[in-house]
Amino acid sequence: MPATTIDEVILHLEQIIQTSITEESAHGYFAALYQKVTITVKEKLGKNYFDDDARMERLDVIFANRYLAAYTSHKQGAEITKS
Repeated sequence: MPATTIDEVILHLEQIIQTSITEESAHGYFAALYQKVTITVKEKLGKNYFDDDARMERLDVIFANRYLAAYTSHKQGAEITKS
């Protein structure tokens, strides 16, 4: 299920991180970095850092869903889109 909020993105990334730890997989490294950046974006919302907080959150969620979809497809052995 795609994320609809920045909090859901953070939760999905945490699940990837935890799965990667359990599976001793390197997939968690990117997810951990991505989660850190996403948390930073969330912390800056509402603090006049971005010109448009709602737009920035939408961008964050839409972009993250591309990664989450690719990760899921890869884990299922399905074909993934090209960059």
